[in-house]
Amino acid sequence: MQRYNIFSKYHSVLITNQSLSELNIQNKNVILCNRENFNSLSLSEILEQKQDNRSVILQVKDLTTEMVFRECTNTHTFVLAAGGLVSMREKYLFIYRNGFWDLPKGHWEQGESIEQTALREVKEECGLNDLVLGTKIGETYHTYFMNGRWEVKQTHWYNMTSKTQILVPQTEEGITKAVWIDKEHINEVIEKCYPSLKDLLQQVKLF
Repeated sequence: MQRYNIFSKYHSVLITNQSLSELNIQNKNVILCNRENFNSLSLSEILEQKQDNRSVILQVKDLTTEMVFRECTNTHTFVLAAGGLVSMREKYLFIYRNGFWDLPKGHWEQGESIEQTALREVKEECGLNDLVLGTKIGETYHTYFMNGRWEVKQTHWYNMTSKTQILVPQTEEGITKAVWIDKEHINEVIEKCYPSLKDLLQQVKLF
């Protein structure tokens, strides 16, 4: 099963080949996408629609989800980023930036592997020098309008571990807090985090 969950300012578009019986379709706009209607669907307009704030499920039949994803985002400029879900025993690292809880992440730079980007950004944003890279946990996608164009940011996320108690938030990047949160208080953080991040943390069963 392959899925892309793309978040915009207005709603989200889940591209999936899952059966509807396996999905929560309540208050969602379900659209069938198959070979017969693929060329007639305005997929990029579905992604950026403003009139209907309901989340969209594009259920893919006899096509690949990647093909539908590419068509949805073919008018967007791709931006690549990476970050980490850092753990220390039973605690997890969160940052507070621009009024939202988030995980440390940042843009890929020329010449880096995506894993190197993830480690560098977490180190820079939180002052960690002992990070150990673990497994990849997923990718998130969100769209926004910037510099006169639509962009879609693909962020690769990795498990990481650290033993550093004292965190140093990178204030020049707008980060006002970097804290370890234990599992008992994760829900308090989830209430004020970005929808794309909430979806990722739900996928890894953090809450």
